[in-house]
Amino acid sequence: MKIKIIFVDIDWTILDHNKHDWDYESIEALKMAQKAGILVYLNTARPYDSIAHTNLFDIFTPDGIVCTNGGVVFVGDKLLYANTIPEDIVRQIEKISNKHHLVLELSTNKERYFTAKPNIYVHNYFSVYAETIPEVKKYQNKDVSAILLFAPEKYDEILKKEFPKEMNFLRFDTHGVDVGYYQNTKGDAVKKVLKFLGIKKEEAASAGDQYDDISMFKETGISIAMGNGVDIAKENASIVAPGIGEHGLARVLKDMLQ
Repeated sequence: MKIKIIFVDIDWTILDHNKHDWDYESIEALKMAQKAGILVYLNTARPYDSIAHTNLFDIFTPDGIVCTNGGVVFVGDKLLYANTIPEDIVRQIEKISNKHHLVLELSTNKERYFTAKPNIYVHNYFSVYAETIPEVKKYQNKDVSAILLFAPEKYDEILKKEFPKEMNFLRFDTHGVDVGYYQNTKGDAVKKVLKFLGIKKEEAASAGDQYDDISMFKETGISIAMGNGVDIAKENASIVAPGIGEHGLARVLKDMLQ
């Protein structure tokens, strides 16, 4: 069956952190897919503003974006949906974090900002991901869709006890913790996009490298795990591509487009 859409992760799938640069061959392959009539959707844990600051939009225009690990979805420039965290919950988390002199990054549909001045934990985190540090603002918006906490592991047990019980506490980095209200997954977002577009699961493909990509693998007929990815992602994919350093996604896409 002809593939009509592909969902593509960003980090370590098309963005090579060893080189701190894009895998331009794979981006060109995605453009070729678009010319062949295949929709290309980004599907990333990054919030929208983080994607914008990578400069990806300067070199590639996706047909849609799934960001915040499935919590926010855009079809073209139109917002399809966003899971937002209740205002009182955000304020509780901000108050507790301030008590411990910790910084939060709050993300709305398209913006993000810090709740306090960057500290050593923030700088350590951003040095790894070569990110642009957002501005500092007071919490005023009611449409926060994601909360990123900058703190080392020694704070985990303390904050798990103090944060509202509704929150999920997911450490993904030495200095980074996703504090979630909803159990968002990339796979749930894929299901919603396919339903909205009227595309069958068998007509969809996906590509990624991490554990959180498995949920979208399960919702697409073809799933591509990067050779540089974690073993469990490769075990759950229908295709294992060469690593990003070998332009793995480009090689698989070119075979698919023949």
